[in-house]
Amino acid sequence: MIKLIEDTYSTAVQSFVTRVICKDDIAHYGYFNSFEDYSELKEKNQYRFIPRNNFHAYKDEYVKRGRHNVSHSIILTGEDVVDIQFVLPLHI
Repeated sequence: MIKLIEDTYSTAVQSFVTRVICKDDIAHYGYFNSFEDYSELKEKNQYRFIPRNNFHAYKDEYVKRGRHNVSHSIILTGEDVVDIQFVLPLHI
């Protein structure tokens, strides 16, 4: 799973609506994104994920203030992830 998560970061040209299924049978829909703490989180097998319902607020704040606000993201732990599915490309 870690390799699959990291591969999503390498597709910087295009984001993907992603379905992440966790051990607790909860499915998260949204986008993986790296913030300033990417390396620190990666060491702990954790990754920032922007839930789809937070994406517009995240994008609007970035456009207005020129910064990525982590408050629009959640942290997923790699060992809790059961499956990752790329639902469709998002053209921003």
